[in-house]
Amino acid sequence: MKPAKDENVKTIRFPVKTDEKLTAIANKSGLTKLAFFLHMVDYFYKSKKDPRDLNDELLKNAINRKTDNIVAFIKTQEQELLIPVKKDTERMIASQMQVIAAFNQHIIKHNEEQKATLQEQASHIGKMGDFLKRLDSSQYEKKLLKTKFSAILEFYINAREQMGMMSRQVDKDALIQNVRQQLNNL
Repeated sequence: MKPAKDENVKTIRFPVKTDEKLTAIANKSGLTKLAFFLHMVDYFYKSKKDPRDLNDELLKNAINRKTDNIVAFIKTQEQELLIPVKKDTERMIASQMQVIAAFNQHIIKHNEEQKATLQEQASHIGKMGDFLKRLDSSQYEKKLLKTKFSAILEFYINAREQMGMMSRQVDKDALIQNVRQQLNNL
């Protein structure tokens, strides 16, 4: 068996300050300096980012901050405007429903009472009309009765005047009987 050949044949020389930074970042990540360096090279190789261009990360951070600000603004607007408006709208709708329910309850009841009252009044007016017709008919019959009675009275007065003092009792009784019969026929 052949001993494995060491692949780590290349060296990079860099200043002590850079070594201190590399050591700090590697320790923070929990890696060795070599492992951290390998991951860093893979990252820049795969992402095709230029390690000299810090603007990529700054731009990403700026976009994230702006996005966070926008989300916070929207949440604030939601808390300050949308939720209170929604609650007020719900309260207003509930209030309107109560008003409509009360309106329907009282107005419909009032309308039914008015309808019953109007029907009762119509019935009474009909009865009054019938009574007035009967009264008018009675007045007409009374007038007709007076006319007939007046005719009978005139007949009696005329017949009595023609009899004179010396008339027979039978004629007087016949006249009285005739007048009574005419009165009964009324």
